[in-house]
Amino acid sequence: MMPENWGFYLSVAVFIVVVILFWIQYFRRKRYPYQARPLLTKREYKFYKLLRKEAFERELLICPKVGLKDLMEVTDKKHYMKYFAKISQKHVDFVLCDVEMQVCFAVELDDRSHDTEKAKEKDLFKDRAFKAAGIPLKRIREFDESTVRELFGEF
Repeated sequence: MMPENWGFYLSVAVFIVVVILFWIQYFRRKRYPYQARPLLTKREYKFYKLLRKEAFERELLICPKVGLKDLMEVTDKKHYMKYFAKISQKHVDFVLCDVEMQVCFAVELDDRSHDTEKAKEKDLFKDRAFKAAGIPLKRIREFDESTVRELFGEF
């Protein structure tokens, strides 16, 4: 036998299900599809630890993953966007600064991903951009304590 108010109970149940589905959809849209990830790869972190030791001895600061747009500016105002676009999405692995945050030099930690023709073109662009900006860019592929120490040459 059906209760007298079965229609009412069914309506309430349907209403609750609709509210729950709406609530789920509403909060799903409010969430962004991001999750945290390490700033450095294992190889970059291993290099960073050696770099940190040498930088500390010289009272230099290390800034990882710095955008080129933060290190240099476009001087050709007529073609600003053309040249800005070339640096806006690129970064350098590490930047060494003095205690006043003046850039001393930058370091690119290269690996075999830099062996492709496309990567070589990108590296050449980056080398030329740093040279034009007057910022020394040092590249290192294989590293140990002595090769990292060599990066600091005059410091």
